[in-house]
Amino acid sequence: MNSKVSIIVPIYNTEKYLSNCIDSLLNQTHQTIEILLIDDGSTDRSGEIADEYAKKDKRIKVVHQKNSGQSAARNKGLKLATGEYISFIDSDDEVSKTFIEKLLNPYNNPHTALTICGIRYNWLKTKTHKDVYINHIRQRKKNESKKAYILYLLTIDGRLYSSVNKLYKKDIVKEICFDEELNFAEDTKFVLDYLSNTDNTSNISFVLETLYYYNYGTETSTMKKTVSDWQNWRTSYNNLKKWVGKNPTLQEKFWLNLIHARWHISHIRSKLR
Repeated sequence: MNSKVSIIVPIYNTEKYLSNCIDSLLNQTHQTIEILLIDDGSTDRSGEIADEYAKKDKRIKVVHQKNSGQSAARNKGLKLATGEYISFIDSDDEVSKTFIEKLLNPYNNPHTALTICGIRYNWLKTKTHKDVYINHIRQRKKNESKKAYILYLLTIDGRLYSSVNKLYKKDIVKEICFDEELNFAEDTKFVLDYLSNTDNTSNISFVLETLYYYNYGTETSTMKKTVSDWQNWRTSYNNLKKWVGKNPTLQEKFWLNLIHARWHISHIRSKLR
């Protein structure tokens, strides 16, 4: 499968990690790619580094814009993307050289609507790591609604919550965008909106390998404060209920209640960090 893939990288003050991120993209085994580096008003050398790479490789396109937030940067990338498939990479992270190839392979099945891989969390301070989302997870049952299955996935673990570690179909992505008014869980809302636009018979394909490397410890104090504020979790939960709709089934209510409990626990943990 030699389809073109657009890789969108929002950048803001990550000069320490940016070269490693870009190098991991240029070294992909699947070479039919375009790399969209969206410099969101960086005040360090990030923008210069991006420009230097663009001079060396024609697959790289750089956009410099005033600081508008990660969602706005990703939306800018979506407008410019020309590939059949879309992936988002954070500029302080890296990916395996087979990241695109292995996420693209399941799309040989015409019913595949989204592919998801495992994540390696690298704790920078302790120099330790943990691999997650590489365990088997069941497919949707025959009489299970699409929304109930997605709620089940949200309850079981966190592999749906982020917009990274995934490969999307451009013809579905073009119908949605990131909510630039949100500063918490905007990734989750994007993924849910994307899945809402998929066919009812479509499948999610899980690639049970750690292909995305998340560098944990580069978050700003502002981001940490956002996570520890329960009101942000409440807003996200209310958005989830709106996504489900006014008349959820008993099964959907069951999963919603479990998600609410899970998020309470996650909020408490975030305050203890």
